[in-house]
Amino acid sequence: MTGMTVTELLDEYNLSMDDVRWSLANKMAESIGHSIKTEGTDAVALQIWSGTIGDALYDMEERWLRDRDDRLARSILDEGHLRDELSGMVLDKAKR
Repeated sequence: MTGMTVTELLDEYNLSMDDVRWSLANKMAESIGHSIKTEGTDAVALQIWSGTIGDALYDMEERWLRDRDDRLARSILDEGHLRDELSGMVLDKAKR
């Protein structure tokens, strides 16, 4: 690891926190779509009603940043895997 922070890597990949939020929103939309197909609309309605989805959406990009910084600092996440994730976010950004 080079000792770079997640914020420095975001800058290197030309990603803003808005881009991170967009990518995370896309992943959540895919997950909800999958849940509708496998569990049905009632299960998703329950998640919406209970606040589970709302809680997941609240400050999701800030929580993602804190989580990745923490995992990177504790060597639970290596920079290569984080770079792979950021590359996916670059692709999501290009589709926006």
